[in-house]
Amino acid sequence: MLRNERLKQIMALLERRKLMSINDIHKTLFVSTSTLRRDLTILEQMGLVIHRYGQIEYVTSNTQEQSYLFREQNNEQEKKQIAEIASTFLADNMAIFMDSSTTVSFLAPYLRNLRNMVVITNGLRLAVALDEMPAVKTFVTGGQLRAGTGALLGTGAEAYLNQFQTDLAFISCSGVTAETVFMASTSQSGVKQQMLALSKQAVLLADHTKVGVDGYYRLIPFAQLTAVITDREPAPEILTAWNQTPAEVLFPE
Repeated sequence: MLRNERLKQIMALLERRKLMSINDIHKTLFVSTSTLRRDLTILEQMGLVIHRYGQIEYVTSNTQEQSYLFREQNNEQEKKQIAEIASTFLADNMAIFMDSSTTVSFLAPYLRNLRNMVVITNGLRLAVALDEMPAVKTFVTGGQLRAGTGALLGTGAEAYLNQFQTDLAFISCSGVTAETVFMASTSQSGVKQQMLALSKQAVLLADHTKVGVDGYYRLIPFAQLTAVITDREPAPEILTAWNQTPAEVLFPE
């Protein structure tokens, strides 16, 4: 079994049980003890689990920002579907904010054939992808680099954004309910709120694992969004609530 598959299986177990012993995980996955310990070390370095006295504790995403590497590989096909729909909001001669989320980063290929585009981002990995597109004028915020996330955050990043006003902001989140969009940290919230305040329209990209999930840090009331794009139809009670707001709700049919 490939390492990425093992890591996903471990995380799936811990999402259900929240706290498991190393022996219980070992019995379930049928891998060697040495392999399991190396995998758990990787997950701990990524901030996804905590290892204490032979017990492995799941770190919930609504209180802890996960590493970029894990987020990029998680629900990859769903994020590509979302990006394809989101690309319909793009046109030549636009200025856009794009946050540091992996979901938003999947939009990068759709910028390649557009003309006179201006992109402002706090995402280092997105900036690297855009470096290969000379037709896109890319601006990268300053700020503090949060290790493992590829995100530039803090007052430096927020102050840099004040130089711009854009047509559109593409953002993601850690969770979205019928009424509210949430983030996993105040530092991420600050940068995204600044992007939203300085943009004429706001499009939220959120795969199905984030729909119906709340958190501790409120980002924006749902009704203030221009649109939300997800990869499958939300639960009826959430969809009904969303459809009563001005926001457009989009998902694959």
